[in-house]
Amino acid sequence: MFTVKGVDPSGRVVVFACGTDEQAMEKTWELQRRGFRDVVVVDPSGRVQAAAAFERSLDIDWD
Repeated sequence: MFTVKGVDPSGRVVVFACGTDEQAMEKTWELQRRGFRDVVVVDPSGRVQAAAAFERSLDIDWD
């Protein structure tokens, strides 16, 4: 299970559970659009990555 954490515009830390890496990536995009700060992803092994680093690690082909 992946966990996405971020700080909402009011300053509260909010945590979301995601079943797959794709769901976690989509959640980071959503949170950033909604104005969340400090968005990070925790992978199933416990490794914490900033949203941008997580996105790069997925090696998404944008073409």
